[in-house]
Amino acid sequence: MQKTIDLFLLTGEWRDVNGKLLLRFYGISPGEGTVEVIVDNQQPVFFISRTARLPDPLAHVRRKEVELRTFAGDPVDALYFPTQQALRRAERILRDAGIPTYEADIQPDRRYLMERFIHAGARITGKMMVNGQLIGFRNPKFEPCQVEPEFVVASLDIETDMNGRHLYSVAFHVTGRKGERRRVFMVGEPQALPKGMPEVVFYPAEPDMLKAVIDWIEEIDPDILIGWHVVGFDLRFLEKKYREYHIPFAFGRRREMVAIRQRSSGGYVADVPGRVVLDGPPALRGAFFTFEDYTLEAVAQQVVGSGKLISPGEDKVEEIERLFREDKAALARYNLQDCILVTEIFRRTGLLELLVRRSQISGLLLNEVGLSSAAFDHYVLPRLHRKGFVAPNVADINVRDHAAGGYVMEPHPGIYEHVVVLDFKSLYPSIIRSFKIDPYSRLMATHHPITTPNGYRFSAVEHILPEFIAQLMEQRARAKQEGDVHLSQAIKILMNSFYGVMGSPGCRFYHPDLPNAITGTGQWLLKGCKSFLEKQGYRVLYGDTDSVFVMLKAAETAQPVSAGKAIAERLNRHWEMELKKMGVTSYLEMEFEKYYRKFVLPIARAKAGGARKRYAGLKVRDGREALEFVGMEYVRTDWTLLAKEFQYELYWRLLHGDDIRRWVRDLVKSLKAGALDEKLVYRKRLRKDVSEYTKHVAPHVRAARMLNSTVREVRYVITPEGPVPVELHPPKIDYQHYIDKQLRPIADSVLGLLGLSFQELLTPSQLSLFD
Repeated sequence: MQKTIDLFLLTGEWRDVNGKLLLRFYGISPGEGTVEVIVDNQQPVFFISRTARLPDPLAHVRRKEVELRTFAGDPVDALYFPTQQALRRAERILRDAGIPTYEADIQPDRRYLMERFIHAGARITGKMMVNGQLIGFRNPKFEPCQVEPEFVVASLDIETDMNGRHLYSVAFHVTGRKGERRRVFMVGEPQALPKGMPEVVFYPAEPDMLKAVIDWIEEIDPDILIGWHVVGFDLRFLEKKYREYHIPFAFGRRREMVAIRQRSSGGYVADVPGRVVLDGPPALRGAFFTFEDYTLEAVAQQVVGSGKLISPGEDKVEEIERLFREDKAALARYNLQDCILVTEIFRRTGLLELLVRRSQISGLLLNEVGLSSAAFDHYVLPRLHRKGFVAPNVADINVRDHAAGGYVMEPHPGIYEHVVVLDFKSLYPSIIRSFKIDPYSRLMATHHPITTPNGYRFSAVEHILPEFIAQLMEQRARAKQEGDVHLSQAIKILMNSFYGVMGSPGCRFYHPDLPNAITGTGQWLLKGCKSFLEKQGYRVLYGDTDSVFVMLKAAETAQPVSAGKAIAERLNRHWEMELKKMGVTSYLEMEFEKYYRKFVLPIARAKAGGARKRYAGLKVRDGREALEFVGMEYVRTDWTLLAKEFQYELYWRLLHGDDIRRWVRDLVKSLKAGALDEKLVYRKRLRKDVSEYTKHVAPHVRAARMLNSTVREVRYVITPEGPVPVELHPPKIDYQHYIDKQLRPIADSVLGLLGLSFQELLTPSQLSLFD
């Protein structure tokens, strides 16, 4: 039956089957549910120079002249292969023969989508087949479209014994288009459970439970699996268990196998055919959410307002083992509660909605949206082909010079009053748009050239990226007007990635002129802002990349916000005229960002002068005053609660003119008396297994080694013997360490501005002055 349906794509993959390349995509259709699309009429392709002679082993390869050329202007031919394996073999042969290839490293499923301008949504037209729960298409027509998906989401959590040998239970909380379901699978004899319990099913042994879990996965048919460290812990543990009992780890659609692989940068990825796996902590970090502590308990308390059913003060592992022996109903509730907390965190943060928007904007599928170089490829490559060029392989990029970073002014340490912060809105994307900076424009720079302030030339008429940025900026403005915060954030994340991608050796379009043109122009703009403002009689205290910190004149302090906006408008008019003199239309926009009634630039610790990228102030907004820290210990996750609270209170007292002498002395006394022990805990994440740290062994790794190899986040205190995990209940704490390494550096960086030091406040001979 010929049919057209709209599909939101979940996963894409390729494989070689019976001497042919097979592409497979899974997606969900608002009207039809789960859909599988098979494409087996495509051949993998890459390009070589037209003058290159193929070695004898490749004499049979299909070769075709195409209207494309390299960045150097050399014409190329396309080489087509029956399978991806044949393509890779040919690429190796050519590389060994010293013959360059082009675009040989692009995965065929990605190429298929990008060349059809598919951005997560695809309109499929073809013959539809129904097989059980799945609807199938083979070699349909693909066209781009916009689809708003509704998923089936399964939150997964497991409970195990202390030594990681036994699996006690597996819980699921299922939500989405098929309604809500809750179930706990548990090893043990069937027993009566209290009323109001979730559905709990008992199994006599682990293998029986593991098989039942696979049946359940097939029954609920989730599109997305979520959890907390669900890949690095839950799925890896399950993988080990399924292997132990020789049971296929078949969580994929059509009961296909799960494949877990480790990233080169650390962490794990799970490939589940037809389903997307989203791990809570890395998904939140990738979406630029920030939490001081990424444990499920801490994030749930902050986002949901409630936490786990075993309190953080208890020994969690011992309590789980006790519940398994004595109160399986309570263990089932605990296991399921963890699933529900993850569901609620995803729902309340809008994380899944944000990922959908990022997929629709970038073109990457849900589990790939953080791959900024791939997103750049997805947009630029097909358009570059239509301009007549092919791109090099990433491995062939010659990284020559590293781009200069953003300009950071030398800060003037001190405590100031009435400071406004002015900020360039989307500075680097605006520079790209104004000066038409992109890889293709660089190649075509002789066509109506534009020259950046630091001397790099680009074409005013031949470019790709500036148009995309213009579209994105318009979309973002509409999204803000319509209150679509997820779309607005998705666009911001993508636009801000462009500079980093073009400056990265992991991008096939890397050329030092691209990032240098952007950062050099940014530096020129910030220095120009400082010069312009100083000529108008303002004092510029600091500046960093896209922001300047300006001290208001006395006559402006009564209406600081209006004054800040007026200064920003004068700067906008100034840059519009300056760029017009250069033959450039300015898309730069300076905005008033905030006002500090009092503002602190602290002293640098390791050198003379001020500390860069570190400041604090009393920010005033809508008549309300709040103490804000940037780049300082208060906002860092690797400092203790003692340090954070100390810094906040110290600055609050200083900026309000309150006494600090007696307060500091009393705080140190309380610390030494053991009254603040619960605030002395360090928290640190491990990016890989403990056993993989072999060179420099940091304190958090030393502490983690006292626990077990599966720990991903360690909480420890410093004792006279060194770092010790809090789970081991260390009897002694090295209080002098906390005084010297936590309190003293925080205090001295600001007390020095007043001619004081932390040591002076603690010296007994001075105590009479403080009473």
